[in-house]
Parts: sequence; C-alpha cells; structure tokens
Amino acid sequence: MFRYFVLWLVIGLAGCVSPQYQTAYRFTPPPAGAGKVCLTRCDASLAQCKNQCAAKTSQCLAKARSQAQSELPVLLGAWEREILVWEKAMDRYETELRFWEMEMRQRRLMYDLQRDVRPCRPGERHCTRYPHRPHFGYPRAWDRPESPGPAPKRPTLASETARIQAETCPNDCGCDANYRQCYASCGGNVQAYQVCIKNCGG
Repeated sequence: MFRYFVLWLVIGLAGCVSPQYQTAYRFTPPPAGAGKVCLTRCDASLAQCKNQCAAKTSQCLAKARSQAQSELPVLLGAWEREILVWEKAMDRYETELRFWEMEMRQRRLMYDLQRDVRPCRPGERHCTRYPHRPHFGYPRAWDRPESPGPAPKRPTLASETARIQAETCPNDCGCDANYRQCYASCGGNVQAYQVCIKNCGG
C-alpha cells in the first residue's frame, strides 16, 4: 500500500513541474523609405558582429585548450591523491557496512525470539522481561555507516578545456541586443514575448 502511495506521490509531483519559458522577439519593419535603408545597415552590422564573435570564440577555445594541456598534469596528480584517499575510505565503509549488516541480522533474530517468549504476568517476579516496543516492526537501527560517495572524477583534456572555455570564453557578444536597438532606432517595432520551451503541458 505504501509503495502505491509513493508512486502516486511521485506522479503528482511530476505533474507540478513549472514550465520554462524563453524570451523571443517579434519584429515589425518601419514604413518604406529611409527606414528600409537604415535596416540594411543594421543587418550588415549584425553580420559583422557575429563574424567577429565567432573569431573571438575560436581564439578563446584554442587558448582554453592550451591552458588545459599545461594544467592537466597537476590536476591528474591531485586526482591520484584524492582517489587513494577515496579508495581507503571506501574499503573502510564496506568493512563497516558488513559488520553493520551482521549486527542488524542478529538484532532482528533476537527480536523475533523475544517476540515469541511468553510475556510476564502482572505481579510475576521470576520471569524474563523485555522492553516494550511501541513502534511496528523490528527495532530501529542505529546509524548506518556513511558512504564516502562517488569516486572523484578523473580530469581529462576535454573536460578541462570545456571548463576553462565556460569560465573565460563569451557565449554572447551582444550582437542580437545591438541589432534590436538598431532596429528600433530605424523606426521598427521590437516586441518581446515568452515562448514555452519545456514542461509546457498540452
């Protein structure tokens, strides 16, 4: 019964996920004439900005890869030390977990045996008394050994290049924002609106 309750709870929560929206723009051109010529200059500036942005991104990517190559040996050395510490912690955890499981089996066995023993009658002195357990099921377990967690991830040239690129390389050169500003200055109308991109529901 409890499993079905948890299942329905998970399904219900999944249905409560908020939708995600992204801003889009609707462009209405200006009347014919000088406005059209002005938009041509905006288009040329946008193309030039994107070409320059692509060149900067390419240069930044090459620099990030070179930096990752120089830093990788140091990072690998640190990772090797971390993995040794983690392996020792994992060995200790697995040993403690085995003892914990053995102790739990013994406690469950003792609980089952105690549950079948005749309880003491009121006023009876020479009998075996066991603690009353108001909760249902087996006695509560003491703290389970804590896992050291997943192993440290080994750094690679690709992962370090991607990390440095994300930290140092621009992903937006402002070309689109400048174009919208130029479009509006030419007499065009730029209207922002929201578009659902995830968890949109029907």
